[in-house]
Amino acid sequence: MKRREFLKRSVPLTAAPIYLSGVPISAMTESTNLAALTNAGSLSDRCLVLVFLDGGNDGLNTLIPIDQYDILMRDGSGGDSQPLRRPDLMIPKNKILKLNGLDDTGLHSTMEKFQTLFGEDKLGFVRNVGYPNPNKSHFRSTDIWNSGSSSNEFVTSGWFGRYLSSNHPSFPDGYPNSNYPDPLALSIGNTASNTCQGPIINMGVSIKNLNNFIDIKEGGNNTPDTPYGHELQYIRTASKLTNEYFDRLEEASEKGGATSIEYPGYKLADQLKIVAQLIAGGVKSKIFVVRIGGFDTHDNQVDEGNPETGRHALLMEELSESLFSFQQDIIQRNLEERVLTMTYSEFGRRVFQNKSYGTDHGEAAPMFFISPFVNPNPIGALPSLEYIDNIEYEYDFRSVYGSVLMDWFGVDEVTIKSILYENFQYIPILTGTQTNTSEPHAASKRISTYPNPFNKILNIDIENAEGHTYLKIVDSNGKHISELVNKNLKGGVQKFNFDGSKLSNGLYFILLENNGKRFGSSVIKRN
Repeated sequence: MKRREFLKRSVPLTAAPIYLSGVPISAMTESTNLAALTNAGSLSDRCLVLVFLDGGNDGLNTLIPIDQYDILMRDGSGGDSQPLRRPDLMIPKNKILKLNGLDDTGLHSTMEKFQTLFGEDKLGFVRNVGYPNPNKSHFRSTDIWNSGSSSNEFVTSGWFGRYLSSNHPSFPDGYPNSNYPDPLALSIGNTASNTCQGPIINMGVSIKNLNNFIDIKEGGNNTPDTPYGHELQYIRTASKLTNEYFDRLEEASEKGGATSIEYPGYKLADQLKIVAQLIAGGVKSKIFVVRIGGFDTHDNQVDEGNPETGRHALLMEELSESLFSFQQDIIQRNLEERVLTMTYSEFGRRVFQNKSYGTDHGEAAPMFFISPFVNPNPIGALPSLEYIDNIEYEYDFRSVYGSVLMDWFGVDEVTIKSILYENFQYIPILTGTQTNTSEPHAASKRISTYPNPFNKILNIDIENAEGHTYLKIVDSNGKHISELVNKNLKGGVQKFNFDGSKLSNGLYFILLENNGKRFGSSVIKRN
């Protein structure tokens, strides 16, 4: 084995971590390969903020199915015909926060700020996100989400790390440089993110404070030609790298400046505050990762006798208020159209409560998206909770990732299938994002459908610019239903009628592509 390969396998490129203003966050910046992946050449200022809900979030008490409230309140007194659900966990029905335009879905009573964002068409969600044959181990399922792998694959690299490594085979030698002055991947905290783990070496650095590197740096360049010497030299390279990157982050932090937005006193809010400051200061990162823990609510998810209080209520309040303040901050800094925020958790919780006023590990759960470009129409519908104890996945998380890459960063479908998921199915999470130009734009609704829900005939109006126009209908699994138009059209409003009388009841998507811009809308077929 070559010396460099030995060192790469022996010593991870992480130094003693440092905290920027005392707050741990993560950021992954662009490489040439990542720039191609995310179409950064045309939209280099866009970024994605990932919010990891660590522990497995209870989706049923986050996004509450009002239409099945009575089922969830069953106490088991009816025997096998009406088994126990979660009567001790459900907040009072009159305290559920209503969502504008929805009769069947509401939010936890502590999530008023999310309710506000939804009313402003800046909060969207996809229900029932997971993967086939789910693993209910925290560590294993988190690995699956971070690596973008299936449950029967054991992939040690992260889905971003693989691509960073393929384009930077000599890393860390020669970095930073004029082409890549920022970290390829950065974790401000104790460890480098697993999402940036390459096939051989972690492509990220982890830093905590500058003083940790003094002794190593003062050792000079001469090292003995021994395994210890080789490792020491590699650590010195890592130390130099992290110090130079930290200088860049400090500069960006100062340039970003303080905010006048008053963030709540939560750890998540502290992380997001730094993210906004770094973006405003010019850090050229594509991915930021922040974390909020505590979601493993096997016990005391609610306080006995008061389901509006307890661990989960506090978590929902922290999530809602922190993300709302972050959104107000980036609006004030004129960054809102550049930032998409997405939440995810390694799994959901079971439908049945346990004996400790909590819930055990489940399967699928909802994901939230915050942006002026979110599709305001809910995606996904819960199955009947009459007898099931686990909510099976309806949307594969890799299709969610891929749809965000496609509509936010302009990645083509072939690339998405090669890096993520061969069975990728597009989900219209975003609308009006115009991924083929660097010109600013405003979100607009280009598709109008009525009636919705529909029974037989669905009327579809689109507003298109002159040029090639592609309009089709797919089902909730992405299966092609009907192609309505695929040709050049004159600009203006076009009207179409679709006979859906033979379709099964359920959720369907109307997908429009016009001169490279993609738009989507959802409709419900109901007899």
